[in-house]
Amino acid sequence: MSDVINEPVFRVLTLDGGGAKGFYTLGVLKEIEALVGGRLHEKFDLIFGTSTGSIIAASLCLGRSVDEIEALYREHVIKVMKPWLPWAKSAALRRLATDVFSDTRFEDMRTRVGIVTVNWRDERPFIFKADVNQAYGRKGTFVPGFGISVADAVQASCSAYPFFSRMLVTTRDGERILLGDGGYV
Repeated sequence: MSDVINEPVFRVLTLDGGGAKGFYTLGVLKEIEALVGGRLHEKFDLIFGTSTGSIIAASLCLGRSVDEIEALYREHVIKVMKPWLPWAKSAALRRLATDVFSDTRFEDMRTRVGIVTVNWRDERPFIFKADVNQAYGRKGTFVPGFGISVADAVQASCSAYPFFSRMLVTTRDGERILLGDGGYV
């Protein structure tokens, strides 16, 4: 008989993109939330999201319930997806990000988060993180979310070019980076 090792469990939730398909994701998460009997930020150690999944991930990590997030989706998604021109879609996305996240910072997260984008210049992942334990070797210089607001990180993760405009962000260190939808990683 083998020995049982009692190692702590690290629970990760990953959420993909797909625009309005986020309603499907929310349906699944509503069932999970009911099964575990609590808010998902209390049940998962890390929540990663890209594109529409980044809106959901950031909202969960800030302590919102799935019902609260679904209400936000019902209010905003049609407004974001309705315009035809990329600049108009991007403006609607900016309004959503500002309304939902206001001036929220990564330091406000209640659990670890990863907001996935792509650095358009070198086509490499660029991931916004909240916790120094996610730094992977750069703990001395770690800055939550690179000093960028949650609203800007989420908008960048949702910027699926050519449907939306790519997003230029400036980190706390002054680095300017052109970002696009995390689904392009």
